Amino acid sequence: MHNESQDIAAPSSSTWLPRRRTALGLGALAVSLTGLAACGGSGGASSVDPSEKRALALPTYVAPEVPEGGIVSEVEGMPTIFVQPVAEEDYFQSVDEAPGDGETELTSFQYLWGSPPRSRGDNPSWQEFEKQMGVTWNPILTAVEGYDDKVSTTVASGDIPDLMFVDPSTPSGLSSMQDGAFADLSEVLAGDNVLQWPNLANIPEGAWKATALNGHLLGIPNENPYLNNLPVFRKDLVELAGHEDLGSNADEFLQVLIDIGALKTAHGKQIWAIPALTRDYHKIFEWVYRAGTNWQLDDSGSVINVRQTEGFAKALEAEATLWKEGAIHPDAFSGGLDELWGNGQTAVWSGSFGGIFGVGLDNLLASTPEAEVEWMIPPAFDGGDLLVDRDDGAWGIVAISSAAAEDEQRLHTLLDIVNWWRAPYGSKEALFIKNGIEGVHFEFDEDSNIITLDDEQAGVDHSALNWLGVSHSPTYTVPARQAEHADGFRIAQETYISLAEPSAVLGMMAPSASRLNAKLEQIDDDYRNAIVTGRKGLDAIEEYRTAWLDGGGQTLIDEYDELLAENS
Repeated sequence: MHNESQDIAAPSSSTWLPRRRTALGLGALAVSLTGLAACGGSGGASSVDPSEKRALALPTYVAPEVPEGGIVSEVEGMPTIFVQPVAEEDYFQSVDEAPGDGETELTSFQYLWGSPPRSRGDNPSWQEFEKQMGVTWNPILTAVEGYDDKVSTTVASGDIPDLMFVDPSTPSGLSSMQDGAFADLSEVLAGDNVLQWPNLANIPEGAWKATALNGHLLGIPNENPYLNNLPVFRKDLVELAGHEDLGSNADEFLQVLIDIGALKTAHGKQIWAIPALTRDYHKIFEWVYRAGTNWQLDDSGSVINVRQTEGFAKALEAEATLWKEGAIHPDAFSGGLDELWGNGQTAVWSGSFGGIFGVGLDNLLASTPEAEVEWMIPPAFDGGDLLVDRDDGAWGIVAISSAAAEDEQRLHTLLDIVNWWRAPYGSKEALFIKNGIEGVHFEFDEDSNIITLDDEQAGVDHSALNWLGVSHSPTYTVPARQAEHADGFRIAQETYISLAEPSAVLGMMAPSASRLNAKLEQIDDDYRNAIVTGRKGLDAIEEYRTAWLDGGGQTLIDEYDELLAENS
């Protein structure tokens, strides 16, 4: 058994170009669970064209109910933190009655993040989902690697499920939104209209803005934190290298890392300052040199990419210096080096909340009792403030089929169902959606901690079904065994969020982005690796920029300039 340690809505990203999520290691498996029921409805269909631009009418925001003990930050965008579990008796009912009437048919199309579940008759979770929603539920579960293709073929068939998770950063996701496959929810959710669905009113304005298309709300946002991954560092290694802290400017910061690398060994182990140079590590140096967000505006108001900034070049130069001095692991560009942190062999690690407060701290302290961990806030290059690029605050939407929405009553029922899925943290619904059935999947200990039971098949059955693509607003629950790190995490996260800037093209998607992403990522990998490792000189940054622009970057800049002009 193991303790429940965190409650974050979505996996994090380490990709480089306009935000998209990837997950590796899953086969291109699509599972249609029982037959797909008829998806259409009846009544007057909307005549709104999502390609027509309109002023975005935002739904009213109402902060979610916070259970006792929640630490609510004054920093906008900072998730609520819990350092103790919700008391078993304090879980509350979020909705008064099941959204369906017991005879309601529901179809959905969603990610399958792991193994497929057993069939309905052998699956208590499936039965409980249907009971709580008041529906007969026929989900189509599709593994990550085949998802985009399956979206395309499903939309092309015209037989679109009632609820469908759509990622607008993919070719099929964007085209399906543009082509009118999904209901326009702009009017039904605008302003106080959303209050009919209180849990949807808990979605902040930024998430709606990030997922709107031409001012149209074509689905319910999958809300994400502004920052998914944060760096931590080994205070004990800093001190072994002869320093008291991380320094007050970039030169001092780099010297600390170089001196840690020069130790070569510590506590009987070979060590490095930095294990990898994936996106999550590179962005630390972008923050230090104030490179800015991925898409930003120059002094004339035109779109530029972070690769065109002086801060980006300085970040590459810093990494090249660290590489030359041996402070970076020689396999830094290969990825998959997380075990170095757990083995006590690296001074810096960038991880998600769940990764750090889960196995990250546990493995490190088990392997290296001498380790002292602190949350990392490096100095800016000149001793001033960092400049942090933040995530969009949402990834993807749960869209409602246009055909299903032709019947107003049916549309409202589907919104009731999504409202149920967005039940807030601390509710009985959210407890079930995340953890399953008490006595089957988990139990409470005497301190109300959630203890997962040792039934692997039951866990598979539940986790295969419990990700529709919407969840309650992100929260952080710090395990009791790691409570001493909670305040440092809060301070670091609030600091970063307060210094973060949003993308200049938030809520916009260049039409060519999904087509060009892979090519531009390869250009990134080739040039960044060559410059940092010394195979190309630092003067190759201009060659890098030219290759990136010629490879499609300029196309994206032009498209974003056009979108900004159209929306100004």
